Amino acid sequence: MGSVPGADVSEVVPGLFRLALPLGIHGVPTVSAYLLRGDDADTLVDCGIAAAHGHPGDDASRPDTAADGTEALAAALAAVGGSLDRLERLIVTHAHIDHFGIAGEVVRRSGADLWMHRRTDVDLAKYADPDEAIDRRTLMLADHGLFGRELTETSEGLRDWLPVMPSIGRPSTLLDGGERLAVGGRTWEVVHTPGHSPGHICLWNAEERLLCSGDHLLQVVSPPVTFERGFETDPMGSYLASLDRVGALQPALVLPGHGTPFRDGARRAETIAAGKRRRLAQVRELVEGRARTVPELTADVFGGARLTAAQRHFAMAEVLAYLAYHEARGVLARTRRPDGVFLWSKTESGEGTP
Repeated sequence: MGSVPGADVSEVVPGLFRLALPLGIHGVPTVSAYLLRGDDADTLVDCGIAAAHGHPGDDASRPDTAADGTEALAAALAAVGGSLDRLERLIVTHAHIDHFGIAGEVVRRSGADLWMHRRTDVDLAKYADPDEAIDRRTLMLADHGLFGRELTETSEGLRDWLPVMPSIGRPSTLLDGGERLAVGGRTWEVVHTPGHSPGHICLWNAEERLLCSGDHLLQVVSPPVTFERGFETDPMGSYLASLDRVGALQPALVLPGHGTPFRDGARRAETIAAGKRRRLAQVRELVEGRARTVPELTADVFGGARLTAAQRHFAMAEVLAYLAYHEARGVLARTRRPDGVFLWSKTESGEGTP
């Protein structure tokens, strides 16, 4: 156990291995995949991207794992006594590229079934037609007051990720939540946890109170909850409800999609929810004090910090998620200014569900 070329591996509990795979985009060093060891076949949870040492377009004389981007994953699997050939299924917690990028290649190489929630369809459509997705994001941000070079840079972040996804994985099994699977003497239940992504799922083992949390619970950072036109009308409301659902399980050990496993998942869920609710209250107070646009609110909420294009997108999209939460509850509303930009203000009654 330990370091392998491009990855770190460790046995978290008997028969369950963490594979910290290289990522290195937007300052995030690794993504954590988990191997569930079975008697005759294994299950992999998430799979990473086509990392630098296995990028599509590499010299064709290199091994197949380099050509299709699965090199780091194959090495990590080998280090824990597994292989692509032993995979019976690949379960993707959500279809963000850092967790999903080489899913198509893993399935092609291994013959494994690909399990994903049916609401990953919106992300898959985005990857199938990135130009349309970028146009939709551009129009949304322009509607809310972003223009010029900042608009272009903020809208086109999807292009940074596409080179590390050699193909688009297509699920063979669509999940709704509540499904159960048995692997290596453990029974896991699929828990639908929308918010970070409409199709996000966690895997829950009740006997040992283990939770594969994807990006739903992270130890160091609060997972971003972003509004994207055409996805969910109230992603922040979905996320808070999902945090309550997972907190009620009282996870003893959380296996997150980034970083090392940590204990007391209920406490972490409560801490994240409290942070989101503080931001919700801040946004409401700002808008009730004076009507504002999303760029103005983003500057207020994030302290006017100088943001990269990727950071600006996440910041503005999360502010939109806060606003959508209040709009859904009749607290805040938007109107168009003469220049076409949405302006947010309190509703005439000033009341609503907090």
